[in-house]
Amino acid sequence: MKKVAIALSLTLLFGEDSSLHFNGYVDFAYISRLSDNSLINIPYRMASLDFIHQNENLSINGNFTLEFQLQDDANFLESKELQEMFWWNMRELYATYSGSNYEFRVGKQIHSWGNVDENSPLDIASAFDYYYIFFLGRDRKKATFSGAFDYYMDNLKFNAVFSPFHTTNRLPSGDDDFPITPPIYPTPDQMLPIDGLPFEGGAQGTYSFGMGEISMSYYSGYDRVFNLTGVNAFVNGQQVNPDLSFAYIDILFGYRKTNVFGMGGLFLTDWFILRGDFAYFSTKDQNSNIERECPIDTDYYNNLWLSIPLIEKSNYLQSTIQFETELPFNINFIGQYFTHDTLNYSAGSLPDLPSIPNIAIDLENMTPASFFTPGIGAPLAVLTNRATIIIMDRSFMNGQLKFSITSMLDLGDYEGISGLAGSLTEYKIEYNITQDLLGLIGLTNVIGSDDHPDGDNYQFNKMEDFSHLRFEIKYFF
Repeated sequence: MKKVAIALSLTLLFGEDSSLHFNGYVDFAYISRLSDNSLINIPYRMASLDFIHQNENLSINGNFTLEFQLQDDANFLESKELQEMFWWNMRELYATYSGSNYEFRVGKQIHSWGNVDENSPLDIASAFDYYYIFFLGRDRKKATFSGAFDYYMDNLKFNAVFSPFHTTNRLPSGDDDFPITPPIYPTPDQMLPIDGLPFEGGAQGTYSFGMGEISMSYYSGYDRVFNLTGVNAFVNGQQVNPDLSFAYIDILFGYRKTNVFGMGGLFLTDWFILRGDFAYFSTKDQNSNIERECPIDTDYYNNLWLSIPLIEKSNYLQSTIQFETELPFNINFIGQYFTHDTLNYSAGSLPDLPSIPNIAIDLENMTPASFFTPGIGAPLAVLTNRATIIIMDRSFMNGQLKFSITSMLDLGDYEGISGLAGSLTEYKIEYNITQDLLGLIGLTNVIGSDDHPDGDNYQFNKMEDFSHLRFEIKYFF
């Protein structure tokens, strides 16, 4: 029976009416700092292969990439082994069954929600890869094992997504070459697991009309970025009055559960396109009990002196509005305005503890402004709570040559700063050498602020050394 089932499956997938299509690219890139011309040694996708195998109502889709990290071979003692330089990644592999007015997908896949092109607070069904956060579209996302269902009825589209797995953002851990870093890097033993299966999912409905469309959505899942969930203090139980100066402080992290209510729309005219996405987030830490055995030297630290779960709660809003039009001289213009507002925040209070070496955070600074970070939503929220993005491009020679400028401006309100606090601007030239061969030169310049109240911890100050020159040769097949 097993052989019969396999034969039937192969017949279904590779029958006479089946077809196989594939495409991809090979990319050679070099990135060097503007400050000293040194190599920026971060991973990039050197090659990508997309394929689809179609047989009647059933199809198999996949995407495989080869990730490569450049290195400076001037010193052979620092050279890496080949297996440490290359990573094969099955980014997507899923099956699709299509009917007359519906579609069902299951497997490892990337989901895209929202009406704006980038930085949508509704685009939360897939996590982000922060190594590619400055890229566009699906390139910046991570796939998850999930099921999806699309249903079409006249002007109405219904989409549902479900996953029994929790997928986190890829955050570069301790990578000095990457400009965006979290304030803390927990060790694996500091992470509390999610109880049971971390079911995640949601649904969105879209109604189309003559001049655009409107949509509403709901999603419930766990945050893509960790949060501080609580603190344990261990002492020696043989001491009558333990000296907390010699206590072991056990700092624990986890993932909040977040519910997202969203709406958005698209409005079309002959002169411009207006897009907008708005989302309300309600998040809560699920770890009400964090008591556990001391992770080190249990013979000495045998008494749990105190256990403080923070049980963070917060409600916040995010919105992105996008305006598109064509300016004189055939210049394409896209403008975005993003906002993030924390409506309320509450958490348990931490006890007064002495300064102990293994405490990696400021326990006295537990305020929403300085501590709370949204764990899900638009990726731009990790940089600022107010920003605008401006994109302009112009093509020449029948599209063979293209110039573009992309600028991100920090419009946040900071004490002691009037005007812009920081900016990131990219100037790019793309030239189609042949039909399948693209050459690219890009210059990215990041400007921070010496007057920012966060000093060197201000994200744009951290990113200044990421200002770079990029060369790329990309072959498509």
